[in-house]
Amino acid sequence: MRRTVAPRCALALFAFIVLIAPTANAEHQTATVSTVDMAGNLPYRVQLREVDFGPADRPTLQSYVAGHYDGKWLLIAGRTNGLHGFENNPGLNFPVSGQNRDVWVIDLANRTSWHRSLQSAAAGLTDDQIASLTSTNLQFYQQGERLYTTGGYGVTAFGNFATFDSLTAIDLPGMIAWTQGDTGTASQHLRQVRNPLFQVTGGAMFEIDGRTHLILGQDFRGGYTAGKTGIYTEQIRSFDIVDDGTTLSIANPTTTPPDPNLRRRDLNVFPILSRDSSGEVSQGIVALSGVFTPSDGAWTVPVEIDATGLPTMADPSDPSTFKQPMNNYHSAKVGLYSASSGAMHEILFGGISLQYVDETTGEIGIDDNFPFVNDITSVVIRDNGSYSQHHLGYFPELTDLDGNRLRFGANAEFFRAEGIEAYANGVINMDELTDETVIGYVYGGIAANAPHVRGVPGAVSGASNRIFEVVYIPVPEPGLAPWLIVVALATVVFGNRRRCGTNSTSR
Repeated sequence: MRRTVAPRCALALFAFIVLIAPTANAEHQTATVSTVDMAGNLPYRVQLREVDFGPADRPTLQSYVAGHYDGKWLLIAGRTNGLHGFENNPGLNFPVSGQNRDVWVIDLANRTSWHRSLQSAAAGLTDDQIASLTSTNLQFYQQGERLYTTGGYGVTAFGNFATFDSLTAIDLPGMIAWTQGDTGTASQHLRQVRNPLFQVTGGAMFEIDGRTHLILGQDFRGGYTAGKTGIYTEQIRSFDIVDDGTTLSIANPTTTPPDPNLRRRDLNVFPILSRDSSGEVSQGIVALSGVFTPSDGAWTVPVEIDATGLPTMADPSDPSTFKQPMNNYHSAKVGLYSASSGAMHEILFGGISLQYVDETTGEIGIDDNFPFVNDITSVVIRDNGSYSQHHLGYFPELTDLDGNRLRFGANAEFFRAEGIEAYANGVINMDELTDETVIGYVYGGIAANAPHVRGVPGAVSGASNRIFEVVYIPVPEPGLAPWLIVVALATVVFGNRRRCGTNSTSR
């Protein structure tokens, strides 16, 4: 066990070639995309502020698994370096040295961290378990004090690259305590089973009413080299997890028929709430955008998944269908639901995008090669089922040592702040946010010092260890604004009179 207190880690930059950009001949799912609302027609604003964590160490980490318990974050798996390359040598594209082999615990309130190696004798893990728990782009979700993961891509115990076929249950209180130095082994706090059903990377996983849904993604076989692609699942795989704390298994597995429109990975998938036909609030899942179409383009039309795991997609040829223009790649995100309006809001933080907004001119640009961006947007699903996307601003302006603007968000995660009211599926209760509130934090992910890093001199990417607090700021409804202005003016006039001639300052 290592309790780390060291000088603050800066962003670690590694010159690995980017491999998310398609060719110039990429064709997206639709020839056009929906218009982004730049007017801020939402009942809130969002600001990101970097958190000073002090001298305690923390990992540069992206594409990891995240859990939270008792005010502490648990981080496992993922990679400590930047985007993979696409040399002819798979070992250079996904270097073993970049795999995260530690369990990390971060106590944000007390600015403290701990980490412990999964390879140590004290972990008590088999080589197969270590390999699966140090892979990247796993699917995961938390249910109470347990964290469930599936799949992931990495190096097996035999030294081969593969997508893992494991389902793992991690008991958070025990694993956090072990990481902090408790006696015993890490293996005492996890259970694992294997099944080809779980052999997925780059997808997502959520639970609704006791049913687990493994959503989209791919099975990438062997080492990665330029031009090679994985076998996309093109489906939703559903099953019941049977876990008594000692043994782990699944029951009642089902799969939906493969659908070419579901050939997607590395996308933003999130739980939602909506009113059903009887007016009751029900759970569901939405998969936004993602990559890649057969011609290396972006998917633009969302896929909706109901509580049974059944996917549906609106007609891409219908002019009224929403076609996502921004934040198309997996990024940090947070969902909010307003029962009073029936609207679901999913805020997406930076990452990689088809469209972007020029911070100098305010104009929207499009780049078929998917640049890194700092844009923050909200995808809103209204009570009538219609979608829209709204621009909310940018990550703070931070630069590397050469003065290049850093771009954040890709493969990062969001941690809800303590005390923020949320529904059973983790969606924040938006109606309770009546004042300016820190609703959570964005941690890690990939950072890049340029929109593109492939073949650009001086352009590099790396894993980040920065923490940004997410501040939710309510704004008046448009219809109330004139009345508030009148009240504000009256208050200023009255206040000036009461001060009897003393100078006043305005804000």
